[in-house]
Amino acid sequence: MGLVLPRPTVAMQDFVQQDGCSWCGETVREHTTCPCAERRLKWNRAFRLGAYQEPLSSSIVRGKYSAWVEMLTLLGQQLGNRIRGCVPPHSLLVPVPMPLMRRFFRRIDHTHIIAVHASIASGIPTRKVLIRKNTVPQAAKTASGRGALPSTAMRLRPWPRIKDKNIILIDDVLTTGKTLEVAANKLWQGGVSSVQVAVLAATEMPRKGKKN
Repeated sequence: MGLVLPRPTVAMQDFVQQDGCSWCGETVREHTTCPCAERRLKWNRAFRLGAYQEPLSSSIVRGKYSAWVEMLTLLGQQLGNRIRGCVPPHSLLVPVPMPLMRRFFRRIDHTHIIAVHASIASGIPTRKVLIRKNTVPQAAKTASGRGALPSTAMRLRPWPRIKDKNIILIDDVLTTGKTLEVAANKLWQGGVSSVQVAVLAATEMPRKGKKN
C-alpha cells in the first residue's frame, strides 16, 4: 500500500500493560460507577492489554486496516502471555469472526492472526467456531448503533466441538461489547462451560458520577 511502517517493538516501545475491570474490561476509576454494575454480562471474565489509547490504539488500527501482520503477531503474543496460567483447563481460544466480504477487501483476518499467536504464547489451542454474516462494521456505527447488532449476525459452524469447553473469545477492541455478547450467546447455545473474553484494548466509555 506504499506505507512505511516501523518495527512493531519500536511502535509499541512506550506501551505499559494495564489491566481493567475483571468483569467488563473497562478502566477502573475512582468516584465513578463501573458499567458492569448496570448490565448483565454474557461472559465470566475479561482480559485486556490496556485502554484504547496511544500507542496501542494506532497499532491496532494499522494492524487491521494496513494488513500489518507483524504488529498483529506481536499483539497476539502479548495477549497470550496475559492469559497464560489464568484460565481453567480444557480452554479453547475462539476468534470473533470477520465477514467473508470484509476479509476479502482488507486482505487479512486480523482476529484469527491475533488468536493464532495468542495460542502459541499461551499454549491454549485455537479453533474457528463461529461464522458471521456480512453486516455494517461496528467501527462505522455510533455507540447507540452498535447495540442494534442482530442475534442472527453470527452462527456456529457445523460440528463446533465446544460442548463442556471453557471458551476465551478473542477480539481486537471492546467498546459496547455487543459483538462479544452475540458471539457469547451462540457459544452458550453450543453447550460450553464458560465464556471469557480477551481483547487487545477496551474503549473508555462515558461514566456516571458516583452518587453520595
